[in-house]
Amino acid sequence: PRVLIDKVLTQCGLDPAGLTIVLTPTSSLAGTTQVVARVLEVALHKAHELGFPLAAIVDGSACAPLPAPSPDGVEAMGRTNDAILYGGQVRLTVRCDDAEAERLARELPSSSSKDYGRSFADTFREVEFDFYKIDPGLFAPSEVWVSNVASGRSWRAGGLDMGLLRSLWLGAPA
Repeated sequence: PRVLIDKVLTQCGLDPAGLTIVLTPTSSLAGTTQVVARVLEVALHKAHELGFPLAAIVDGSACAPLPAPSPDGVEAMGRTNDAILYGGQVRLTVRCDDAEAERLARELPSSSSKDYGRSFADTFREVEFDFYKIDPGLFAPSEVWVSNVASGRSWRAGGLDMGLLRSLWLGAPA
């Protein structure tokens, strides 16, 4: 919106010629890629929501499958979220006590949510496009590995649900 562009120009003291805005809708390949690439960010956000001290996370890596973009905005958003919720893998290295690390691994995966197990697009439609009506615990990767450098122990929780993704994306039986 023009009002937002004007606000950015004013607050940054820029001439309009000095501002470039890049828009990558989720329905584009670039948009799909940038949303799915946020799987580690999603895990860190949920860790924070669970009350885990982010300063105790010393390293992290993640991956998720990249779906084909959809020209329909809701379906595109659904596919990118499904990639994270059912195909996202996160590995976190922490420095804390083992009970905290184990609790993080157990509570972090999306499977801990009551809304787990169906198309995100369907869930979003069901709540009349209101993100705040979706269980916040759903916004998480599918599989989590937590390794504690303080003890050398590791925990794995959740799991990939590639059968569900095949069903959602390819129409194949789950």
